[in-house]
Amino acid sequence: MIKKLLISLILLIALLAGCNQSTSGTSSKDIAKLAYEWEKANFDRDYDRQQDFIYKKGSYEVFKTAKKIDSGLKYEDIRYEIYYDKELEQYYVFADFTNPNGENAVKDNILFRKKGDEWKVDTSKSLDIMREDVSKEFDREACINCK
Repeated sequence: MIKKLLISLILLIALLAGCNQSTSGTSSKDIAKLAYEWEKANFDRDYDRQQDFIYKKGSYEVFKTAKKIDSGLKYEDIRYEIYYDKELEQYYVFADFTNPNGENAVKDNILFRKKGDEWKVDTSKSLDIMREDVSKEFDREACINCK
């Protein structure tokens, strides 16, 4: 009896640990906030801040010599569709909003990969994202600020 109870307890712990590892305790809201911080750094032309979010340092040099601005971009102005790939352990984020520095619509695709204990933007793989393919292959985990 005690042996069966011990085995059941070990199996339960293993099951719970496995469930917790799927997204490493990260919520969709956490990923949306990271996506916002990334977009804010981009639209503020804040090179140093951008580098904090990048998977491979130096892989995104767009605003290296640009003058920083305050774009006024707000979290609540961005629509975030979030998908999680369990096999590759990465998040896809579709961020849609009106450019705070102009009038055009922005439709950014962002890929977050784990580096150590942090989620980082893989700028090169983000360019390869096809929204239609991602939405067909994965269930949407969340849609934040969707109206």
